[in-house]
Amino acid sequence: MKVELLISRATSTGSENRGDVVEVSASEAERMVEAGQAVLVRSKPVEKAVRSVKPEKARK
Repeated sequence: MKVELLISRATSTGSENRGDVVEVSASEAERMVEAGQAVLVRSKPVEKAVRSVKPEKARK
């Protein structure tokens, strides 16, 4: 599961900062959420960097 950290933490593979989104096991994610250390990340629709443009109408 993906969680967003509310605190910094150190693991055996390195350190993770507040605001980082990390992949953890379901049991660890549940434990971290209950302890107030993280929040679950829900999949969000991808934002596009292109603004929508209305097509021009032909003039007579």
